[in-house]
This record gives sequence, structure tokens and C-alpha cells, in this order.
Amino acid sequence: MGGRNPTCCRCGKLKERIETTYCRACHAMRVRQWRRTHPLTPEERKKENARSFARVYRKRGRLRQKPCRHCGDAKSECHHPDYARPLFVIWLCRPCHLRLHAAKRRRQR
Repeated sequence: MGGRNPTCCRCGKLKERIETTYCRACHAMRVRQWRRTHPLTPEERKKENARSFARVYRKRGRLRQKPCRHCGDAKSECHHPDYARPLFVIWLCRPCHLRLHAAKRRRQR
């Protein structure tokens, strides 16, 4: 078990996932409390909604993962060039995705 505690540090109930600190109920409560004091901006909400929409479609098999568009690596993640179109994604591996955002930041300076 690697020294991880199988119980929630808040309520003491058995956790569903050992690698987390809280059980699902306590984690959800903690996120709700945090969200009250840290509301999303309209831009952040738009991004979060697009990511959530794409995640649901991917789980249901309607959006299929493809290899990285730049290097062909099979382990890829989605990039939303336009958050208004949540199902239009570009599949990039993590290094290529980070390079894309770094280049975007450099252009904005």
C-alpha cells in the first residue's frame, strides 16, 4: 500500500481511491466551498465547459483519441484552438502541446 492511509482524513470513512486525501463526498464538499470564494471568470467558465463537453463525448466514444498531429505519438491529449467549438480538437502529445502554448505566449509578448 506504500504507506497511504485508506481512510478519509476528514470523515474517517474508507476512500474509493487510496491515492487521494479525501473520500469523494468530502472532496466534492471541499471543491464547492473553494468555488464559492474563487469563482470562475466568464473566460475560465467557457474553457471549463468546452473541456467537460469534450471529456463526456470522449467517454461515450463519440470523440476518438488520435495520435499527435506533430510527432505521431499515440499518447496524446486534446487541444482546443477555439473554445466556442468544444468538439473541434487537435490531438497533441504533452511535449508538443507545451511547445504550442509556449510559442503562443511568445507571440503575445
